[in-house]
Amino acid sequence: MTVHWQAVRLSASVIHLFFFAVLLTSCTQQEVSGVYGSSFDSPSKESWNVHIVMSQAASDADESFPRVRISADHVQWIGRGDSTIQYLYGVDRKVEIEIFDSTGVQSAFLEADRVTYHEKEEYFTAEGNVRIETTDQRMLTTDWLEWWESDHRLRTHSFVTIRTPDEVVSGVGLEATEDLGSYQIGRFQAKIIPDS
Repeated sequence: MTVHWQAVRLSASVIHLFFFAVLLTSCTQQEVSGVYGSSFDSPSKESWNVHIVMSQAASDADESFPRVRISADHVQWIGRGDSTIQYLYGVDRKVEIEIFDSTGVQSAFLEADRVTYHEKEEYFTAEGNVRIETTDQRMLTTDWLEWWESDHRLRTHSFVTIRTPDEVVSGVGLEATEDLGSYQIGRFQAKIIPDS
């Protein structure tokens, strides 16, 4: 009887070892979609559930105001030459950016699947389901957008739609102020909403 149980124990160990070997050989390395960088770029640091505040100060003031407030599920910092690029992306939710004017008052809200910040050049690119809403009920939607800090301008060569209380304008290509108070669309279509 004892010999029989040892054989059963040995068989169970062999089965466990077999399943473990199958499990190990079936594992594969997969690239995570949405993670930026190439195989040559490795992040110098990364973090999850990130909240970043970038401040601005007037040249004659002793105090600073928030310029942007960013929330992202994941961020990677990758150094390239003398610059650092931040790759931000959403996993459970979109990347969210609150944009503030020079007095510290929120002027717009941006959300996108992925956002990249080029530190040295001071511009953002937003990709995937990009939406900007301003405090005066203007909304922009597109798939890709650049936002330059130096001139506070938004630019895209992609299809874009802007909705205001008075009109809906869409077309390919855009240059606009970050509060959408002024914009120019390349090839466009417009729909004027008449007063009711």
